[in-house]
Amino acid sequence: MDYTFLLGALENVLGKSHKRARNNHAFHCPFCNHRKPKLEINMVTNDEGKNFWECWVCKTRGQSIFSLVKQLKLPKIEAHEVLKYVKKGLKYEYSNEAVELPKEYQPLFLASKTSIIANKVKNYLYERGLTDNDFIKYSVGYTTTGEYGGRIIIPSYSASNRLNYFIGRTYEGAYFKYKNPQTSKDIVFFENLINWDQPIILCEGAFDAIAIKRNAVPLLGKSLSPSLWKKILTSNLTDIYIALDTDAQTQALEIAEKLIAAGFRVFLIELPGKDPSEMGFKEFTELVQNATELDFSKILEQKLDL
Repeated sequence: MDYTFLLGALENVLGKSHKRARNNHAFHCPFCNHRKPKLEINMVTNDEGKNFWECWVCKTRGQSIFSLVKQLKLPKIEAHEVLKYVKKGLKYEYSNEAVELPKEYQPLFLASKTSIIANKVKNYLYERGLTDNDFIKYSVGYTTTGEYGGRIIIPSYSASNRLNYFIGRTYEGAYFKYKNPQTSKDIVFFENLINWDQPIILCEGAFDAIAIKRNAVPLLGKSLSPSLWKKILTSNLTDIYIALDTDAQTQALEIAEKLIAAGFRVFLIELPGKDPSEMGFKEFTELVQNATELDFSKILEQKLDL
Protein backbone atom coordinates (compact mmCIF):
# COMPACT_ATOMS: atom_id res chain seq x y z
CA MET A 1 0.00 0.00 0.00
CA ASP A 2 1.31 3.46 -0.93
CA TYR A 3 1.55 5.76 2.10
CA THR A 4 3.75 8.41 0.48
CA PHE A 5 1.37 11.30 1.10
CA LEU A 6 0.68 10.38 4.73
CA LEU A 7 4.41 10.07 5.36
CA GLY A 8 5.04 13.46 3.76
CA ALA A 9 2.33 15.09 5.87
CA LEU A 10 3.75 13.60 9.08
CA GLU A 11 7.29 14.65 8.17
CA ASN A 12 6.03 18.21 7.72
CA VAL A 13 5.04 18.07 11.39
CA LEU A 14 7.62 15.78 13.02
CA GLY A 15 10.66 16.18 10.76
CA LYS A 16 12.55 13.64 8.69
CA SER A 17 11.85 9.97 9.43
CA HIS A 18 13.86 6.76 9.20
CA LYS A 19 12.41 3.61 7.60
CA ARG A 20 12.00 0.66 9.93
CA ALA A 21 10.58 -2.85 9.51
CA ARG A 22 6.92 -3.70 8.83
CA ASN A 23 5.92 -0.32 7.31
CA ASN A 24 7.11 1.53 10.41
CA HIS A 25 8.89 4.88 10.30
CA ALA A 26 10.84 6.32 13.23
CA PHE A 27 10.77 10.02 14.16
CA HIS A 28 12.34 12.07 16.91
CA CYS A 29 9.82 12.02 19.74
CA PRO A 30 8.32 15.44 20.60
CA PHE A 31 7.08 14.10 23.95
CA CYS A 32 10.46 13.16 25.47
CA ASN A 33 12.86 14.83 22.99
CA HIS A 34 15.21 11.85 22.99
CA ARG A 35 18.30 12.44 20.86
CA LYS A 36 17.56 9.37 18.71
CA PRO A 37 14.44 8.72 16.58
CA LYS A 38 12.44 6.52 18.95
CA LEU A 39 8.86 7.38 18.01
CA GLU A 40 7.73 4.62 15.62
CA ILE A 41 4.55 4.97 13.58
CA ASN A 42 3.00 2.26 11.44
CA MET A 43 2.20 4.06 8.21
CA VAL A 44 -0.33 1.54 6.83
CA THR A 45 -3.88 2.02 8.11
CA ASN A 46 -5.47 -1.33 8.93
CA ASP A 47 -9.07 -2.34 8.18
CA GLU A 48 -10.20 -0.81 11.48
CA GLY A 49 -8.68 2.56 10.59
CA LYS A 50 -5.77 2.18 13.01
CA ASN A 51 -2.11 3.14 12.74
CA PHE A 52 -0.33 2.00 15.89
CA TRP A 53 2.45 4.26 17.19
CA GLU A 54 4.71 4.30 20.25
CA CYS A 55 7.83 5.95 21.61
CA TRP A 56 10.18 3.25 22.87
CA VAL A 57 11.69 5.63 25.44
CA CYS A 58 8.83 7.52 27.11
CA LYS A 59 6.20 4.89 26.18
CA THR A 60 3.76 7.49 24.85
CA ARG A 61 1.56 5.50 22.50
CA GLY A 62 -1.69 5.34 20.59
CA GLN A 63 -3.68 3.34 18.05
CA SER A 64 -4.43 5.95 15.41
CA ILE A 65 -3.02 8.97 13.65
CA PHE A 66 -5.93 10.91 15.11
CA SER A 67 -4.77 10.10 18.65
CA LEU A 68 -1.24 11.21 17.71
CA VAL A 69 -2.49 14.48 16.24
CA LYS A 70 -4.62 15.06 19.33
CA GLN A 71 -1.70 14.51 21.73
CA LEU A 72 0.50 16.79 19.62
CA LYS A 73 -2.20 19.47 20.00
CA LEU A 74 -1.89 20.48 16.36
CA PRO A 75 -3.95 23.42 15.08
CA LYS A 76 -7.02 22.19 13.21
CA ILE A 77 -5.81 23.08 9.74
CA GLU A 78 -2.47 21.29 10.29
CA ALA A 79 -4.31 18.28 11.70
CA HIS A 80 -6.52 18.26 8.61
CA GLU A 81 -3.46 18.21 6.35
CA VAL A 82 -2.32 14.99 8.08
CA LEU A 83 -5.65 13.25 8.61
CA LYS A 84 -6.90 13.68 5.06
CA TYR A 85 -4.44 10.96 4.00
CA VAL A 86 -5.63 8.47 6.62
CA LYS A 87 -8.31 5.93 5.76
CA LYS A 88 -11.32 6.64 8.00
CA GLY A 89 -9.38 9.54 9.50
CA LEU A 90 -11.28 12.43 11.03
CA LYS A 91 -11.17 15.66 9.04
CA TYR A 92 -11.43 19.05 10.63
CA GLU A 93 -13.36 21.89 9.09
CA TYR A 94 -11.45 25.12 8.74
CA SER A 95 -12.68 28.65 9.20
CA ASN A 96 -14.01 30.59 6.22
CA GLU A 97 -13.40 33.93 7.90
CA ALA A 98 -11.24 36.53 6.18
CA VAL A 99 -7.53 36.15 6.88
CA GLU A 100 -5.92 38.84 9.02
CA LEU A 101 -2.28 39.36 9.88
CA PRO A 102 -1.43 39.01 13.58
CA LYS A 103 -2.01 42.36 15.28
CA GLU A 104 1.58 42.13 16.57
CA TYR A 105 2.98 41.94 13.01
CA GLN A 106 5.79 44.44 12.36
CA PRO A 107 7.21 44.99 8.84
CA LEU A 108 10.96 44.40 8.83
CA PHE A 109 11.75 47.25 6.47
CA LEU A 110 10.23 49.71 8.99
CA ALA A 111 12.06 48.25 11.99
CA SER A 112 14.52 50.42 13.89
CA LYS A 113 18.13 49.78 12.97
CA THR A 114 18.91 49.59 16.69
CA SER A 115 16.27 46.93 17.44
CA ILE A 116 18.03 43.86 18.80
CA ILE A 117 15.19 41.50 17.84
CA ALA A 118 14.70 42.99 14.36
CA ASN A 119 18.42 42.67 13.67
CA LYS A 120 18.35 39.07 14.92
CA VAL A 121 15.53 38.31 12.47
CA LYS A 122 17.30 40.11 9.63
CA ASN A 123 20.54 38.20 10.21
CA TYR A 124 18.62 34.92 10.20
CA LEU A 125 17.03 35.86 6.87
CA TYR A 126 20.29 37.14 5.40
CA GLU A 127 21.75 33.69 6.08
CA ARG A 128 18.88 32.20 4.10
CA GLY A 129 19.70 34.42 1.14
CA LEU A 130 17.08 37.14 1.58
CA THR A 131 17.91 40.80 1.03
CA ASP A 132 16.54 44.15 2.21
CA ASN A 133 14.72 44.43 -1.11
CA ASP A 134 13.04 41.08 -0.43
CA PHE A 135 11.76 42.40 2.90
CA ILE A 136 9.95 45.15 0.98
CA LYS A 137 8.81 43.11 -2.04
CA TYR A 138 7.35 40.29 0.07
CA SER A 139 6.21 42.41 3.05
CA VAL A 140 8.27 40.20 5.38
CA GLY A 141 7.60 40.95 9.02
CA TYR A 142 8.01 39.52 12.49
CA THR A 143 6.26 39.23 15.85
CA THR A 144 7.60 39.26 19.38
CA THR A 145 4.42 38.51 21.36
CA GLY A 146 0.95 37.06 20.94
CA GLU A 147 -0.22 33.81 19.37
CA TYR A 148 2.47 34.05 16.69
CA GLY A 149 5.16 35.49 18.97
CA GLY A 150 8.74 34.71 18.00
CA ARG A 151 7.93 34.12 14.35
CA ILE A 152 8.76 35.56 10.95
CA ILE A 153 5.56 36.42 9.08
CA ILE A 154 5.38 36.15 5.29
CA PRO A 155 2.02 37.30 3.88
CA SER A 156 0.46 36.26 0.58
CA TYR A 157 -1.93 38.38 -1.46
CA SER A 158 -4.42 37.52 -4.19
CA ALA A 159 -4.46 39.03 -7.67
CA SER A 160 -6.64 41.83 -6.26
CA ASN A 161 -4.06 42.45 -3.49
CA ARG A 162 -6.25 40.97 -0.76
CA LEU A 163 -4.53 39.00 1.99
CA ASN A 164 -5.29 35.32 1.36
CA TYR A 165 -2.81 33.56 3.68
CA PHE A 166 0.40 33.94 5.64
CA ILE A 167 3.04 31.67 7.14
CA GLY A 168 4.69 32.07 10.52
CA ARG A 169 8.18 30.59 10.81
CA THR A 170 9.92 30.47 14.17
CA TYR A 171 13.15 32.37 14.69
CA GLU A 172 13.29 31.37 18.36
CA GLY A 173 13.71 27.61 17.90
CA ALA A 174 10.13 26.58 18.77
CA TYR A 175 9.48 22.86 18.27
CA PHE A 176 6.87 23.49 15.56
CA LYS A 177 8.75 25.42 12.92
CA TYR A 178 5.61 26.72 11.24
CA LYS A 179 2.40 28.09 12.68
CA ASN A 180 -0.12 29.08 10.05
CA PRO A 181 -3.65 30.52 10.22
CA GLN A 182 -6.53 28.09 10.60
CA THR A 183 -7.95 28.78 7.18
CA SER A 184 -7.91 27.01 3.83
CA LYS A 185 -4.69 26.56 1.87
CA ASP A 186 -6.77 26.49 -1.29
CA ILE A 187 -5.20 29.72 -2.52
CA VAL A 188 -2.47 30.85 -4.91
CA PHE A 189 0.42 31.98 -2.73
CA PHE A 190 2.09 35.23 -3.92
CA GLU A 191 -0.57 35.44 -6.66
CA ASN A 192 -0.23 39.22 -7.00
CA LEU A 193 3.49 38.87 -7.75
CA ILE A 194 3.22 36.33 -10.58
CA ASN A 195 3.32 37.14 -14.30
CA TRP A 196 1.02 34.51 -15.76
CA ASP A 197 2.21 35.25 -19.29
CA GLN A 198 5.68 33.96 -18.46
CA PRO A 199 6.94 30.51 -17.31
CA ILE A 200 6.37 29.77 -13.63
CA ILE A 201 8.35 27.65 -11.20
CA LEU A 202 6.46 25.46 -8.73
CA CYS A 203 8.31 24.99 -5.43
CA GLU A 204 7.39 23.81 -1.94
CA GLY A 205 7.71 26.76 0.44
CA ALA A 206 7.67 30.54 0.61
CA PHE A 207 11.39 30.76 1.44
CA ASP A 208 12.12 28.70 -1.68
CA ALA A 209 10.01 31.04 -3.81
CA ILE A 210 11.76 34.12 -2.43
CA ALA A 211 15.18 32.57 -3.09
CA ILE A 212 14.18 31.69 -6.67
CA LYS A 213 12.99 35.30 -7.18
CA ARG A 214 11.58 34.80 -10.69
CA ASN A 215 7.89 33.89 -10.96
CA ALA A 216 7.98 31.17 -8.31
CA VAL A 217 4.75 29.83 -6.83
CA PRO A 218 5.03 28.01 -3.48
CA LEU A 219 2.68 25.03 -3.13
CA LEU A 220 2.84 25.07 0.69
CA GLY A 221 3.29 21.33 0.36
CA LYS A 222 3.68 18.84 -2.45
CA SER A 223 0.47 19.12 -4.48
CA LEU A 224 -1.49 21.61 -6.56
CA SER A 225 -4.37 23.32 -4.77
CA PRO A 226 -7.66 23.48 -6.72
CA SER A 227 -7.32 27.27 -6.95
CA LEU A 228 -3.79 27.05 -8.35
CA TRP A 229 -4.85 24.38 -10.84
CA LYS A 230 -7.72 26.59 -12.03
CA LYS A 231 -5.41 29.60 -12.31
CA ILE A 232 -2.92 27.61 -14.40
CA LEU A 233 -5.63 26.32 -16.74
CA THR A 234 -7.08 29.79 -17.33
CA SER A 235 -3.73 31.55 -17.79
CA ASN A 236 -1.56 32.12 -20.86
CA LEU A 237 1.15 29.78 -19.56
CA THR A 238 2.92 27.40 -21.89
CA ASP A 239 6.01 26.37 -19.84
CA ILE A 240 6.04 25.23 -16.22
CA TYR A 241 9.07 24.22 -14.14
CA ILE A 242 8.82 21.94 -11.11
CA ALA A 243 11.37 22.21 -8.28
CA LEU A 244 10.29 19.99 -5.38
CA ASP A 245 12.69 18.54 -2.81
CA THR A 246 14.41 15.24 -3.56
CA ASP A 247 12.09 13.41 -1.14
CA ALA A 248 9.05 14.53 -3.16
CA GLN A 249 9.95 13.22 -6.61
CA THR A 250 6.92 10.95 -6.73
CA GLN A 251 4.62 13.93 -6.18
CA ALA A 252 6.63 16.03 -8.67
CA LEU A 253 6.13 13.41 -11.37
CA GLU A 254 2.41 13.18 -10.62
CA ILE A 255 2.09 16.96 -11.01
CA ALA A 256 4.12 16.83 -14.22
CA GLU A 257 1.91 14.10 -15.65
CA LYS A 258 -1.21 16.12 -14.90
CA LEU A 259 0.21 19.27 -16.48
CA ILE A 260 1.46 17.51 -19.62
CA ALA A 261 -1.95 15.90 -20.08
CA ALA A 262 -3.42 19.42 -19.98
CA GLY A 263 -1.11 20.53 -22.79
CA PHE A 264 1.73 22.32 -20.96
CA ARG A 265 5.46 21.94 -21.53
CA VAL A 266 6.90 20.75 -18.23
CA PHE A 267 10.51 20.86 -17.04
CA LEU A 268 11.86 19.02 -14.00
CA ILE A 269 14.54 20.78 -11.96
CA GLU A 270 16.55 18.12 -10.14
CA LEU A 271 17.76 19.52 -6.83
CA PRO A 272 21.11 18.23 -5.49
CA GLY A 273 19.91 17.36 -1.99
CA LYS A 274 19.34 21.02 -1.10
CA ASP A 275 16.24 23.14 -1.44
CA PRO A 276 16.32 26.45 -3.36
CA SER A 277 16.55 28.55 -0.20
CA GLU A 278 19.74 26.68 0.75
CA MET A 279 21.25 26.90 -2.72
CA GLY A 280 20.78 30.56 -3.48
CA PHE A 281 19.72 32.34 -6.65
CA LYS A 282 22.84 31.82 -8.78
CA GLU A 283 23.19 28.08 -8.23
CA PHE A 284 19.47 27.49 -8.67
CA THR A 285 19.36 29.52 -11.90
CA GLU A 286 22.01 27.23 -13.39
CA LEU A 287 19.77 24.25 -12.65
CA VAL A 288 16.83 25.98 -14.33
CA GLN A 289 18.88 26.48 -17.47
CA ASN A 290 19.71 22.75 -17.53
CA ALA A 291 16.27 21.46 -16.57
CA THR A 292 14.96 18.38 -18.38
CA GLU A 293 11.77 18.67 -20.41
CA LEU A 294 9.49 15.79 -19.52
CA ASP A 295 7.15 13.68 -21.60
CA PHE A 296 5.13 10.62 -20.64
CA SER A 297 7.93 8.18 -21.53
CA LYS A 298 10.49 10.08 -19.43
CA ILE A 299 8.03 10.21 -16.53
CA LEU A 300 7.59 6.44 -16.75
CA GLU A 301 11.37 5.94 -16.75
CA GLN A 302 11.76 8.12 -13.67
CA LYS A 303 8.93 6.34 -11.87
CA LEU A 304 10.61 3.00 -12.52
CA ASP A 305 13.89 4.40 -11.17
CA LEU A 306 12.11 5.52 -8.00
